[in-house]
Amino acid sequence: MFNKGFPQDKQVTYAGMLWLLAAQLVVMAPLAFYLPVWILPVLLFSAAWRIRVMKGHLEQPRIIIKLFVAVLGIAALSISGLKLISLDMMASLLMLGFAYKTLEVIQRRDAMVVLLTGFLLIGVSFLYSQSILSALYGIFALIVLAGTMIAIQQSKSHSILATLRSASLMVLLCLPLMLVFFIFSPRFSPLWTIPLEASQGKTGISDSMTPGDIAKLSKSDELAFTVTFEGELPKQNELYWRGLVLQYFDGKTWTPFSNKLEFNDIKRQLKISRSELRKRLVKKGYGKKYEVIYEKTAQPWLFALSPVVDIRGNAFFTTDFRIIAERNILEPMMMTVVSYPETLRDVILPDATRQLALQLPPEGNNKSRKLAKELLKQSSSKQEYINTILNRYTQQDFYYTLRPPVLGERDTIDKFLFKSKKGFCAHYAGSFVFMMRAAGIPARIVTGYQGGTLNEKGKFLSIRQYDAHAWTEVWLENQGWIRIDPTASVAPDRVEKNLEAAVEKEGSFLEGKVFSMAKYKWLNSLKNKLDSTQYAWRRFVLSYDNETQKSLLKRLFGEITVHKIATVVGAFFVVIILFWSIFLGLGRKSAKEAQEHQIYRRFCALLAKHGVNREPSQTPQTFSQYASKQLPQLAGDINSFSQLYSELCYNPEKQSNSRENNSLKNIKALKILFKTIKKKL
Repeated sequence: MFNKGFPQDKQVTYAGMLWLLAAQLVVMAPLAFYLPVWILPVLLFSAAWRIRVMKGHLEQPRIIIKLFVAVLGIAALSISGLKLISLDMMASLLMLGFAYKTLEVIQRRDAMVVLLTGFLLIGVSFLYSQSILSALYGIFALIVLAGTMIAIQQSKSHSILATLRSASLMVLLCLPLMLVFFIFSPRFSPLWTIPLEASQGKTGISDSMTPGDIAKLSKSDELAFTVTFEGELPKQNELYWRGLVLQYFDGKTWTPFSNKLEFNDIKRQLKISRSELRKRLVKKGYGKKYEVIYEKTAQPWLFALSPVVDIRGNAFFTTDFRIIAERNILEPMMMTVVSYPETLRDVILPDATRQLALQLPPEGNNKSRKLAKELLKQSSSKQEYINTILNRYTQQDFYYTLRPPVLGERDTIDKFLFKSKKGFCAHYAGSFVFMMRAAGIPARIVTGYQGGTLNEKGKFLSIRQYDAHAWTEVWLENQGWIRIDPTASVAPDRVEKNLEAAVEKEGSFLEGKVFSMAKYKWLNSLKNKLDSTQYAWRRFVLSYDNETQKSLLKRLFGEITVHKIATVVGAFFVVIILFWSIFLGLGRKSAKEAQEHQIYRRFCALLAKHGVNREPSQTPQTFSQYASKQLPQLAGDINSFSQLYSELCYNPEKQSNSRENNSLKNIKALKILFKTIKKKL
């Protein structure tokens, strides 16, 4: 099967090929959740072809076949809808090459190319998921790859457990060095990046709102962000995590601006300095300092208690009192934030902001406009008008539901206020802002999250997608922007407790989830432990940035200098080398006595107890003849035992082409004969 170019002593064995296939499956499995899943069958096809070649059923694929399958794979990627210059395309090409390489694996060096690519793909998988489960799986994949490196170097197969044990030891020995690199390696910004596709990976709240949009988010229990407060935790009804401000209404959908803007345009129009921000604030009350870890969303929106007056992280302030990340969040991001929730904002309202906050379409929703004018005439003040609108939600037959009826394309406000009266937070916020603007009162919609679940074990808040919420801000003289949540008038439990309590009678909480720990109370303890572990991983590992590194090193070693760091790192390397030397030295035990010798020694000791002693000069065969004469009733068993022992020692391949299989069978038979002799004695 193999010609001169592939010497027998360098070829990958059949067992090595099975190890290689297992390693490839382990490495590619997590990426199948993010990349075209058909690449996995390509791997199975390549592996099946290779195994049949090794068994002599097929020929080694020729160059024309390799080119054909390569072109076929690239063509399949081109019609998969992946953007040419993107992370997904680069990773998919790497995965495809990883799978196809199996077609030509014959020599050990070919297998090493596959394995080295596998190590690279483990790193690529962390670009998609950085959870602690992904890290544990990555360690498992490293062990399997290390085990495969061992297996392909062996000319005969060994037990799977023994190989995995050796591979685990190899990975374990690398752990101290990994920790040194993690703690002391400088944190640099990437020199280049591959853009993520706009349609890929976006989760959470979008930059527009149509009635029903947020209701869709309420069907997800994915984590949005976690928060740890310094000092006392705010009350549940004070936890309004402000994210986006929606000011333009086209009759159905609310958006921040009248036209779709690119992120750079938004940044240019909204970004202000900290000093400019503070000029528009009248500080009141006490500050709340807290640490937030945002999950990746592929969006730049950050959520915090408003107004934020100080941030430590890669974000900027905006003219509408938000904070926005400098770039899309493509990995967990940690920030330290200081907010003053009681502070007044825009006591003097800029004209441009006022115009935005009064915008309405020139036509449509005539019933609502007419009602607003009538109620405004009946009110003695703007505050009384606001209270009148809120009281209508309470006194009339309005209903809070996750299953709102479809309102159509036109006159959505009229249909909600006068006909359906059933809706989610987006319906109430949208209709309230419309009624304010129709009465000449500046108002706008705010979307974000409300509330959070306290993890008693980790002492942090978990805010999930089902906590998504919409509320309003109304501008009043001498008060600036004040928060008003019309949903609280209809469903106070939504604000005082949580979404689950608000829709308990309806039974619609996470109804689309077949399995969710949030739905099963008896799993709360396990869920809290898992969340706490994940939070610790996020906080102490993934958020170990340049600032955190400087702070840690300063606490450990005082004033940081190049000389001191070099000395400490050098000392760590010396300790690691000594550890390796001692560990590997202690690991070199004397050659372990073979099983057949152990059994024969016990056999001799057993006969000695019955007066049949073996002289050092006697061979097994001579001693067998002597013992048979002394114990004639056991002559047959003793002769069989001695003959089998001699075969194991001097002729292990007599009965089989596989020495290892034959040895295992004979050792088992030797044990049975020994037990038989022991019983008869």
